[in-house]
Amino acid sequence: MGTTISPSDFTEINPDYSQGRGFYTNATEVANLLQIPAFSNSTYPTVAQVGNIIKRVEGIIDDKVKRSFRPIITKDEYHNFEFSRRPHKTYFGGHVGFVQLKQMKVRKIVSLLVWQGGSYEELASAQAKIHLLDNFRDLNSIILQLPNSGVSFELLSENDITDLANSEFCNTFGLKTTNDEITALVNESFPSATSSFTGATAPKALTSSNLSISDFFYASKDKNNSKQLLISSLLSGDDGADCVLKATIKQSCTTANSSTALTVADSSKLGVGMTVSGTGITGTITIASITDGTNVVLSAPASANGTNVLTFTATDTIPTVCNLVDFTDKEDLNRLGSFWTIGEEGRIFFFNDYPFHANNSVIVSYVAGDGRVPSAIHEAATKLTAAEILRHDDQSILIAETGANISTKEKYDILRKEAMDTLKGKGDLVYFLD
Repeated sequence: MGTTISPSDFTEINPDYSQGRGFYTNATEVANLLQIPAFSNSTYPTVAQVGNIIKRVEGIIDDKVKRSFRPIITKDEYHNFEFSRRPHKTYFGGHVGFVQLKQMKVRKIVSLLVWQGGSYEELASAQAKIHLLDNFRDLNSIILQLPNSGVSFELLSENDITDLANSEFCNTFGLKTTNDEITALVNESFPSATSSFTGATAPKALTSSNLSISDFFYASKDKNNSKQLLISSLLSGDDGADCVLKATIKQSCTTANSSTALTVADSSKLGVGMTVSGTGITGTITIASITDGTNVVLSAPASANGTNVLTFTATDTIPTVCNLVDFTDKEDLNRLGSFWTIGEEGRIFFFNDYPFHANNSVIVSYVAGDGRVPSAIHEAATKLTAAEILRHDDQSILIAETGANISTKEKYDILRKEAMDTLKGKGDLVYFLD
C-alpha cells in the first residue's frame, strides 16, 4: 500500500505550538474559519493558547482514528517471536519470521532489541552510550553534535533544584535519577519520573539554532545495564553514525604565558587527548600528558598568565566521571541483512541475527506517522479547534453574536459534528492472515 499524495493535502506545516502552528492546522486557519481577526499575544485566547488547543485536538484525532499523521515515538513495544511455518531464507533475501507493530506508517526504527539468550542485542540505528561513574556530579555538560561539525546541543547539569531550568538536567540526587533527567531532556518530555523531587512543572526543552534536540536524538535506558544511557540518532540510514557525543568537566587551573605547563585542581579526572578551552587557551589545544595529581602538559603553549576555570572536553572517557561510546551504526537493514521492514504495514522481517523463539524477545522503539496530512484531517482539526474556542462563554467578546445569525452554541454543535463525521472511517485496519 503506497502513500497517496493529493493536491489538497495540508502542506503549510511548520510546527511551533507557542506560535499557534501545529501539524494538522494553525491559528490562521482557525481564525479564517471563525471569520475573526488573527490571534496574537494580546487577544483572548492568545495565539499560544490556540496552539495548546491545537496540540490537544491533534491528540484527540490520533486517538479517534487510531493513527497519527504527525511523527509519534512509540517506546519499548514488546513482541514475541515465532519462526515462520514456511521460512523464506534464500540468497535472494526473505525472512525466518516477522513481528507486526501496533502502529503502521513506520518512518524509522529507533531501537530494535532482540533477545540472544544472555542479553538484548541492538540491531537498529546509530547509537551512542553514556555510562555515569562514581564522580558523575563533576560532569558539567553532555554535548550532542550533528554530522559534519553541525549544530551542537549542550545539556548542562545543575545541582541546585531551586535554579533548575527546563533546558538543564538535575544531578542533585542519585545516578539513576540523573539518568532519568538526561533522558527527559534529550526527548524533551515531561520529567514525570523526577518531577516530584525537582519540582518540574513543564516539559524539558532544548533548542540550538532554532532546532530542537528531540527532532534528532532519542534517549533510553540500557535494558542490560540500568546505569547506562543509550542515545539513538533519528537521522535516516547510517547518517547518524556521523553524529558526535561529547562530555565536559570544569576545573580551576593556572596557565603560564608561552608555556605548556598547566596546574589543575585534580588530574585524576582528566585524560590525555581531552580538549582544553577557556581564558588563556587559544586554538585547538589538548592534554598531551599528565605529570602528577595537579600538573599536566598541554599540546601547545598557553597565551596568557592567570588562574581561571577551564573546560575539558572528551569524546570517549572522563576518568572517574563517565564513559562514552561514540555513535556506531548498528543497522543492517536490507533484504540480505539482519532485518528489513515494510513501514507502510508496520512489519519487521528478520533474516539474520534473528531473536530467540521466546516471549518478549523483541523490544522496538520507533517513529510512526503518515508523513502527510490529508485535507480531511486538516479540516477536522481546524473545526475542532474552532469549536473548542467557541465552547467558552466569554468568547462572545471576540466572536460577535447577533440575532440574525445562529447562536454560538449552534456553531459549536455544527463544527464539532462535522469534524467527527469527517473522522469516521479515516482509521487504519490491520488484518492478520495466517
